[in-house]
Amino acid sequence: MDYELQFKIYKDKKMAKYLKENSEWYKYLNRSSDNYKLFLSNYKKYNRSQQNDKFNNAVDTIDTVNSIFKILN
Repeated sequence: MDYELQFKIYKDKKMAKYLKENSEWYKYLNRSSDNYKLFLSNYKKYNRSQQNDKFNNAVDTIDTVNSIFKILN
């Protein structure tokens, strides 16, 4: 993997974490730097799904708290 590519990835801590969790990308990025675009698109999909999960968890928590307040009244 090129040093420039490594710098781009490790500059963003979330992207570096994604790369460590999905280590098969090391193989593809070492073979060709052109695979960075594919890596980036997969990372963005992963990041969007993480944000959606956080939002859904927050809504579930609010619903739970709301249910508890209804029971208490």
